[in-house]
Amino acid sequence: MNDALAHERLSEILGLIDRWGSLYDRRWGYRHPYEEQPGLDPQLEDLVDKVRERTRLARDVIAAMGETPLADKVVEKSEGMHGHPFTQARLAIVEALAILSQRAELAEIVGPVGPRLSASELHPVIWGAAARLWDDGHHRAAVQTAATAFEGLLQSVAGPNVSGENLGLLFSTKDPAAGSPRLRIRKLDPSSKTWNSVHEGAAALVRGTFMGVRNLVSHPGWPDPSPREALEMLATLSYVAHLVDQADAIEGQ
Repeated sequence: MNDALAHERLSEILGLIDRWGSLYDRRWGYRHPYEEQPGLDPQLEDLVDKVRERTRLARDVIAAMGETPLADKVVEKSEGMHGHPFTQARLAIVEALAILSQRAELAEIVGPVGPRLSASELHPVIWGAAARLWDDGHHRAAVQTAATAFEGLLQSVAGPNVSGENLGLLFSTKDPAAGSPRLRIRKLDPSSKTWNSVHEGAAALVRGTFMGVRNLVSHPGWPDPSPREALEMLATLSYVAHLVDQADAIEGQ
């Protein structure tokens, strides 16, 4: 996530809320002399529409920061609220800005923290299956659903009769038999050691994703993964799914 851009967007939304607040009396309603400015009411209505729209963006930005509970506090204007109609949203945005500032300060203290993984860069089959559950905070279910989608991706080549870790056979270095397709990574010399290494490694990774990811999160005795652990699991699934994209399916004679 781009913290600087997130800070800029949230600051813009905070400024819009404060602009609305400057026209709204926090205790008694509209600021006086409201009756003397007939054009003020349309201005307020226009502003409240803009604030409603932008608070939705604020909620998404804060959730992308990994602050989902805080994002839930960003609410639209509630009719009949006492005080500033966007008080709760404003407080949440101020808190999010403080978190971003602290992260920037910490980065300066500890130095480079390395690259960050963006969920949008994960394989579309994996993230497409996980996104909605992830955004709702169901990280375990997100990994389970993504693993099922990963299995479906491999079964689209191997057929529905092959499942789980047995799908690693798709990358077997042995020539395929009739009715038993194989996946072959493109742009590699079949006579090279690299070719054998890549395909044996891909086969092991497929088995590993089912044994070390899918089976774990599906086992009732295994504790729920933390957001970091769940994201790493999705990244594992994504990497192997990208390997599938780099391969051609061949059929046995």
